[in-house]
Amino acid sequence: MNTLAPFAYHNTLRDHFKQRKKTWEWFQSDTIKEKQITKFKSDLLKNTYRLDKTSHPEVYEIIREIQEILFIDADVTVYQEYNSTQLNAGISIVEKEAHIVLSGNLLKILSPEEVKAVLAHELSHYLFFKIEDGSFEVTQRIIIALANDYRSDDAYIQTARIYQLYLELYCDAGSLLVCKDYKTVISALVKMNTGLSEVNADSYILQAEEIIKKDPEASKNFSHPEAYIRSLALKYSRDKELSPAIEWNSLIKGALDLETLDIFQQKEVQKYTRDILKLIIAPDWMNTSTVQNLCKKYFSDFTRTAKGMSVDELADIIKKAKTSIHDYFSYVLLDFARVDADLEELALGYTLEIAEQLQLQEAYSKIVRKELKLTARAFKTLQEKILQELVKVNENGENGLYQE
Repeated sequence: MNTLAPFAYHNTLRDHFKQRKKTWEWFQSDTIKEKQITKFKSDLLKNTYRLDKTSHPEVYEIIREIQEILFIDADVTVYQEYNSTQLNAGISIVEKEAHIVLSGNLLKILSPEEVKAVLAHELSHYLFFKIEDGSFEVTQRIIIALANDYRSDDAYIQTARIYQLYLELYCDAGSLLVCKDYKTVISALVKMNTGLSEVNADSYILQAEEIIKKDPEASKNFSHPEAYIRSLALKYSRDKELSPAIEWNSLIKGALDLETLDIFQQKEVQKYTRDILKLIIAPDWMNTSTVQNLCKKYFSDFTRTAKGMSVDELADIIKKAKTSIHDYFSYVLLDFARVDADLEELALGYTLEIAEQLQLQEAYSKIVRKELKLTARAFKTLQEKILQELVKVNENGENGLYQE
């Protein structure tokens, strides 16, 4: 039995869709029609040269080795694409058939071990689709269908993207399991991306580490993580004791960003918003009917009494998030600062205090100045005035941010 396990993200998304029984059952029963299979195979033969086992025994011997290591029972056929110059490889899976199409002069530029790495990567796609009764293949079809539906939220597009990025890392891990040498897999990866016939894996690892130190941003690609991310993942999955302080999850999913939330991050942001609302209405004097109505507009089932995250916990999350999240929460604070005219400037003072505790003071101050059309001097004067009023309220025994 192979030890190649899907990433946690794959399991989480699979379990998420399995809970939607009707959707899951529909996609699970949606098999490829015979006419589609016939057309696919016809188009494949028209646009490729099929490598048979007699003329290319070395290729099929490599495939046999891979199948033994990964416990794959597929009927594998390899093809060479016509008129292709860029090095590439892709796989199409039809039931128990695996059709691998090579592009460019791959078989001549890559060494036999590097060819093995590429073929192992492609066959790991087959493995991923077949393990656990094909549940991950069903999951992929569901999320791709949702991402391609114009009516769907952008979060589904991001979810499909992240699912695919993790899938490529899974397949890279399959290559590593087969080749047992990350340098071979990295060499194959770099050659495929550059077209060079000679590369130095150690040199590229140093380059990749230099990139991460200067720019630890998440992958911006849609289908495959950047080569430097994949290379570092290969090296440090093998040499775990040498692994630097790299947050792999952040390199794929990235920090919380309002523009790139997946369906799970959407729920996280909703939860954090609820918790900030609980901070806002903690003092009795802030809990007016007008403020309560605004809470209900945010969340129809909102309750003041439900326990939320602490200020410190929220501050830690916000600190790691992107500017778009800082701006979003700042506008939430401003909503409540201005909703009830009877509170006058006290609500603004209180939200400024919350912003400071949540490490949002810079973003919130900027937005307050912008929306209230205040100069820096006018804002400072207003801030001093309302904070003095807030101190008086606290001195009178009103509960606030620091009281339960």
